This record gives sequence, structure tokens and C-alpha cells, in this order.
Amino acid sequence: MRELDGKNVIVTGSSAGIGAGTAVVLARHGANVVVTHRNSPEKAEAVAGRVREQGGKALVVQADVTDREQVSQMVDQVLQAWQRIDVLVSNVGHAYYKRIDELTPEDWYLSVDENLTSQIYCLQAILPVMQAQGQGKIVMLSSISAQRGSPSGDIAYTACKAGILAMTKTLARNYASQGILVNAVAPGIIDAGLTDSMSPERRAQVAQSIPLGRMGTAEEVGEVIAFLASDRASYITGQLFAVNGGLFM
Repeated sequence: MRELDGKNVIVTGSSAGIGAGTAVVLARHGANVVVTHRNSPEKAEAVAGRVREQGGKALVVQADVTDREQVSQMVDQVLQAWQRIDVLVSNVGHAYYKRIDELTPEDWYLSVDENLTSQIYCLQAILPVMQAQGQGKIVMLSSISAQRGSPSGDIAYTACKAGILAMTKTLARNYASQGILVNAVAPGIIDAGLTDSMSPERRAQVAQSIPLGRMGTAEEVGEVIAFLASDRASYITGQLFAVNGGLFM
């Protein structure tokens, strides 16, 4: 028996990147995975196929998680199909790489919507489900930028990812008595989407700056998330787990 057998997990933004890698890892540990996407149905179906190859059930749901109504519909669809939501991996987010002297009001609002408001809508829809069940696990995706600041000066993304840490601790304090555990994962430089535009020279330079000598993989982040979703993490809540190869200690 695998440690996540029978667990139903929603991974937001799981058609690519860390979300996709996490979905496959969770399935490898026995979970059934809801693969969500905003406008990438073919990529989402490909990830769902990989989930099924691992022996898990997969449900593909299209939802813009910055839209409260679409989030509500997503949760209804999952409950109709599977009746329970055991784990939420709140993964959606995006970096725009704007320094404060470049940041427009539109940039700021867009970053807050994608990185924070989306989390709020998912939490508001799913926490009542977990309360009714009497248990649940939530894993929030923060970033190394929230711990050390952004070397590129990306002020909005950094502020939002730090906000996720505060949300994690607040939720953990308020929902522990109801059997709901909330933790955060802070990936470092992960070779999964955001690094695609790097030149070979830049990739080598970045790898050299990391004590382990390489970028991480989405699956390595997924393994930490799988642990937090499992019963092995039954006495852990309100914590941040760094997955960064030693880049920040």
C-alpha cells in the first residue's frame, strides 16, 4: 500500500512546471489528482495521462483561480466526481520581474491577483469542505524570494510570496483544532518552466551559485509536498520547507 492511496488532491496550476511534476509524484505515492489549468487543455490532459500511468485517477478541470465563481465551480465538479478533497496544493503563481521603479499599478494588481487572490479564493472554497470532513492538508507554494529577497528586484512577486508565508501561519493556527494542517514549501531555482528562457551560459552560472551545483527539479519539490500530504506529517503545521539545494540557508 502506498502512503497516499485513496487521497484526493487538487493541484492548482498543474498543467506545467512544478505543478505538473508534483501531480505525477503524488500519483506515484497513490493519490488521485485533480489537474487544473486556465487555458492549456492539451498540456493538462498530458499530465493527467502521466498521473494515470502511475496508477492514480485523474480529473482535468479548467478554472481561472483568480475568478471566485470559477473556483467554486471547480470545487463542485471535484466533489461531484470524488465526494472528498483531502489535500489542496495551492501552486498557482507567476513572476513578472518588475523592479519598483518599473512597476505600474496594473503590474501590481496582476501580481496580487495571480499570487495571492487566487490562493484566497481556493482556500475560501475548500476549507469548508475540509471542516465538514474533520480533516485536510493544505500545502502553499511560496518561494526562496520570500526568504532572501529577489536578486532581480521583483518587488511584487516577492511581497506576494512572503504574504503566503503569513497566510500559512495564520491558517495553521486557526484550523489545527479542526484537523486541518497547513504548511508551505519554498522552492529555489527549479528547472521547470521559468528557467526555459535562460541561455546555456546563464544556466551554467546559476548552477554554479547553488551549493549542490545544479538546479532542482519539479519532482524534487513534489516529493516534499507528498510528504506533507501524507500521514507521516501528522504533527507538522505552520512550517516552511525550503527546497533550494542550499542556495539559502
